[in-house]
Amino acid sequence: MCSATRCATRSTRGTPSDVAAILSVANLHVTYRRAGAHIESLREVSLDVEAGECVGIVGESGSGKSQLCLAIMGLLPADAHLGGSIRFADEQWLSAPRERLERVRGAKLAMVFQDPLSALTPHLKIGVQMGEVLVNHRGVSWTVARAAALAMLSRVGIADPARCLDQYPHQLSGGMRQRVMIGMGLLCEPQLLIADEPTTSLDVSVQAQVLDLLAKMRRDFRMAILLVSHDLAVVAGLAERIIVMYAGRVVENARARDLFDRPRHPYTQALMRCAPELGGPLLARLPTLPGQPPSAGERLEGCEFAPRCAYATEHCRRHRPALEPLEDGRLVACHAARPA
Repeated sequence: MCSATRCATRSTRGTPSDVAAILSVANLHVTYRRAGAHIESLREVSLDVEAGECVGIVGESGSGKSQLCLAIMGLLPADAHLGGSIRFADEQWLSAPRERLERVRGAKLAMVFQDPLSALTPHLKIGVQMGEVLVNHRGVSWTVARAAALAMLSRVGIADPARCLDQYPHQLSGGMRQRVMIGMGLLCEPQLLIADEPTTSLDVSVQAQVLDLLAKMRRDFRMAILLVSHDLAVVAGLAERIIVMYAGRVVENARARDLFDRPRHPYTQALMRCAPELGGPLLARLPTLPGQPPSAGERLEGCEFAPRCAYATEHCRRHRPALEPLEDGRLVACHAARPA
């Protein structure tokens, strides 16, 4: 990340410049070569997360959100080729040995996956799966680990935590499984929790409960959260800063209040228009964003959003815009960032 971009990124946070980022991603590229094709899943991704900060990442399915999370966790497939830099707690993550990654994952850096039913081991009871986190990372006895797991389940709002410990994942509701995953991630009091689509497939009332839980746990543990969603409404009440991704790139990075008051990238504006308005007129058909994002193996010469953008010019189709600061401190990748 260039110095100008880094300074602008810091200004979007509204935090002192001497506060170190707990997570710093700079110019991250992730590529695969499959069936003779060169596939880029992430391109030039840069972002920082400060200690205690909540950063939201939004975008359509296929925008690279989950790939970014897995890259940060060091969980990408063996055939993934990574370039750039990922620093966690001021340690270079891309070159860290596997043994170091395994000691940090689950302890200082934790992740709540999209689908808790598939993320949890189906043939192991909840108490075993939670307990082994503390046994492996803290070296405590199983008796101590079970007591800590019981206390954590109570803390995340499980009504009957003792019974839950002795149940299998399929015996729990979707909301309970998500609470278990959050509790498991918090057992070692991590510095950063990555929540990848934590409300997917949950009904609206349970979604609200899970988001309230994340907010409470963030305050209690004083940890940073990277909250990933395809839904702007999910991150609206929790994140101080929002990063919008499209086709594996960051296209806008702004303070949450600025983004919602005045989105500047045409893609961000389109996402806003597609969101139903609470208390608004009843529509026969919800607005949609026409067209499809480019496929993972498709390489466009210019702006990836140009084929779907109503404001695209020939210059946009031929030249890819860089992520650059605007006058209000936000970062936007657009040749002519549109006023809202």
